[in-house]
Amino acid sequence: MHNQGPHSMQVNAGAVAASSESFYAALSEIGQLLVRSLEPLELYEAIIEVLERRIGALLVMVGEVDHATGWFRRIAPAEVPAGMQDIYPERLPFAVAQPTFWQGIPQLESDIRHAPGLEMHRQAYVRHGVVSVVAVPVMKFGEVSAALVIRSSHASFFSTQMIELLRQAGASIGLGLEAHAQRRMLLRAVREEARQRRALRLLSEMIKVVTRSTDEQVLLADSCDVAHDAGGYRFAWIGLLEDDDPGVLRLRARAGFPGEVVADQRCILADPERREDAAVIALSTGQPSICHLPTDVSRDWPLGDSIPDLHAILALPLRVDGVIVGTFVIGATQSESFTPVETQVFQEMAVELGLGMQIQRARAARRVAEQDLQFNLEHFRTILSNQHAGLLVISDDGVVKFVNEAFCALYGFAQSPADLEGCPASTIYARIREVYEDPDREIARVKAIVDRNEPVRGDEVAIKGGRIFLRDFTPIRINGVLQGRIWQQRDITEQKMHEARVERLAFYDVVTGLPNRRLLFELLGQARERAASEGSLLAIGVLDLDRFKSVNDTIGHGGGDHVLAEASARILGMLREADVLARFGGDEFALLIYGLDSREQLDVISRCILQALRAPFNLMDEQLYLSASIGWTLYPLDASDSEGLVRHADMAMYAAKEEGKDRGLLYEPAMEMELQRLQAMRERIAQALLRSHLQLVFQPIVYIDGLAGSQGVAGMEALLRLNDSGKELIEPANFMHVLDDPQLARPIGRYVLDEALRYCQSWLRAGVSIPVSINISTRHLLHPAFFNDIDAVLETYPDVMDVGFGIEVTETGPSMDHARAKIVIEECRRRGIRVGLDDFGTGSASLSHIQQLDIEHIKLDQSFVRDILDDERNMAIAAGVITTARMLAKMVIAEGVETAEQGDLLASLGCHQLQGFSISRPMPGEAVPAWVASWAPPASWGSLVNERQSLLADQPDGR
Repeated sequence: MHNQGPHSMQVNAGAVAASSESFYAALSEIGQLLVRSLEPLELYEAIIEVLERRIGALLVMVGEVDHATGWFRRIAPAEVPAGMQDIYPERLPFAVAQPTFWQGIPQLESDIRHAPGLEMHRQAYVRHGVVSVVAVPVMKFGEVSAALVIRSSHASFFSTQMIELLRQAGASIGLGLEAHAQRRMLLRAVREEARQRRALRLLSEMIKVVTRSTDEQVLLADSCDVAHDAGGYRFAWIGLLEDDDPGVLRLRARAGFPGEVVADQRCILADPERREDAAVIALSTGQPSICHLPTDVSRDWPLGDSIPDLHAILALPLRVDGVIVGTFVIGATQSESFTPVETQVFQEMAVELGLGMQIQRARAARRVAEQDLQFNLEHFRTILSNQHAGLLVISDDGVVKFVNEAFCALYGFAQSPADLEGCPASTIYARIREVYEDPDREIARVKAIVDRNEPVRGDEVAIKGGRIFLRDFTPIRINGVLQGRIWQQRDITEQKMHEARVERLAFYDVVTGLPNRRLLFELLGQARERAASEGSLLAIGVLDLDRFKSVNDTIGHGGGDHVLAEASARILGMLREADVLARFGGDEFALLIYGLDSREQLDVISRCILQALRAPFNLMDEQLYLSASIGWTLYPLDASDSEGLVRHADMAMYAAKEEGKDRGLLYEPAMEMELQRLQAMRERIAQALLRSHLQLVFQPIVYIDGLAGSQGVAGMEALLRLNDSGKELIEPANFMHVLDDPQLARPIGRYVLDEALRYCQSWLRAGVSIPVSINISTRHLLHPAFFNDIDAVLETYPDVMDVGFGIEVTETGPSMDHARAKIVIEECRRRGIRVGLDDFGTGSASLSHIQQLDIEHIKLDQSFVRDILDDERNMAIAAGVITTARMLAKMVIAEGVETAEQGDLLASLGCHQLQGFSISRPMPGEAVPAWVASWAPPASWGSLVNERQSLLADQPDGR
């Protein structure tokens, strides 16, 4: 049969039976191949060539049995030309083999195209013309280890003689594989024995190195040389952990490395790229670590890619005194290196190396200790002589053995230390007795200390002249036998004075000399216990000077401190010696009044204190008038803890300020409930800001002359409402305290500015030129970023300045910081922003303030308007305000006008503009244009047209 090669597209075309000579020639050549003990892959490739050449077999394939996966894995031919992969599959399932195959009997498939289990390869059989296949098992050590697969295009190609030949060939291959495996095991055993002998020889050499090395570095270097030179290993290196950073391994010795490996390298053990390194694993686990590497490259630290023929690495932890201090790493070129026996020997070597390091470190420590001892002996006197503390050493038989200059200076000895050494201790004691504040007492204490012969630390001694010494006593014992004693003394007078000053600063106020908050709470704890034991009342008070900020602003903080000191002296003058006055900080004080029997007693004390503070304070040729607000609570009627008592008194103080200042109030539980309500409302407003639950409504302000339409409308006031329930709008009266909150005043102000000007611009674009006025809290008005907020909103709504807008502040606003308010209001007017004073008459602002401030109008509070028809006093107040304001060229707006009759009366008094329910209730911004267009004043206002025209003629700006 003509041989067409192993990858021919035609299978046994015109195949004829091979001759017996070809069969036996094939067996002979296979036998010769087996004698050569080739590696399995090489053997299989050669057998395929023999079968193809000798008996005309085609498409021959060898598949090894992989019991772990249940597949026959193709091993030969190793490489398959393009287009032939389908006939040479990478693997076949065990299911294609019949049970007899596993017993060593060849399996013949005469009609392979219809054989079950091979449907996936059917197209390949057709394409390559395969009709029949025989699979010959290769038995090794009594078990099928491979299958020899031969294909043919004729069912008759596989005669009985050929199958027998192939069975014999399979048996011979199996025997050859067994022989090859036995030879490899024998060679491995020989090499193992050689490695063990080498390892034992290395252990012997390591012991020699340990005993002969002169220092640790020599020991490490020689150990690496032993592994590399005597052991024949590819390399060896030793790395030690850094003393100051055990997470860093430093290369300390090496052998067998190429020249480009840098010495003294550092490895960060926590580096993720190093976690698979043998050295890192050995250090983390404390056990030997073996790493088998690829045949062409090694990346184990510190090698990098520098040793291409490295196949195995063994890393051993090094221990000194049981603690891991580093690692000993050996590299081998044989992958089967480091068997358990060999590894055990290397562990013994690591133990010996650790012992050697321990010996070297002990020697080094001993040498250092000897040097230190020598140094100490030479400089002992020098060191002690220059100590700031006085030292006196006395032997057990009462002789002075050593004394330094500091001791002589402390006690005023004229002699030098050398003159005192060798004299009796009684001479020293007699001399130092003279400097003690209480000589008899101190000498008795010295005798008691010596008799006890126990160490004493920090014993204070009083010296004449107010000095204080600190004394230490130490018995000297050698091998348990008392040999003498050491007295060490130093002057701590300055230290004690400093500690006293520090303690006073820690517990007392610098300005007034009163106890501070810290000391007050200590005294309050004691006072509560005393009140409980005596069954009496203890009054806890918090006092705050009213409007004290204006004092600092007027006369400076130095003058303010003077006022605080005088105020505290006046309060102390009203108290008993047992009572306590403390300063909390700023202008706030706390009081503790002991032994009260009733609330009436507390009222008398409170009135006396307030009266004392009302007297004028004389400072810098001026008289200052102050008042105070006091809050009280009584223990144990108020059974709170110390923090709670002070907090309740503080609540009562703030309630006194709310009621008008210059008074005292006793805490009531309702105050705390009110505080909780206020805090809850503050949080509610804060949430409303975040969730857009605040809303503006607008109420018209009209000219009193009764003009209809937009000419009769002076403007719209933006009014803030809370709308977080979805039911009804909540008016500011319920959350007025929040509007001036330090954290919320500016955010609320910015929201109102933006919303009000947004609506104003929308009215303009709808053809309604109506200005808007906005209520600004005092805190926002005086905020440093107030004009930044104004500029930002005007940049967003630039059309608003065509009609202008105004801001209104309450009359208590400017009085908070009059100078600052004046500057801000003047800047507003310069920018064309109208400024008015809201709720005039309800606070403390005076007409002189109005004259000084550049405001445009005054809003007469609705409390005067409401009963103006029935209450002559309200009418008189309104008339006085309107008249005075007109004299000062200020416009007056009356708010809260609910009837036309009220408007008529206010017009007759000379009021300029009206606002109230009789004109319109507050409305949404969207409703303003329609309301303005439909505005018609009451008929009774018609008579006021002439007065309005006269007013316009008197005011150039049209008002």
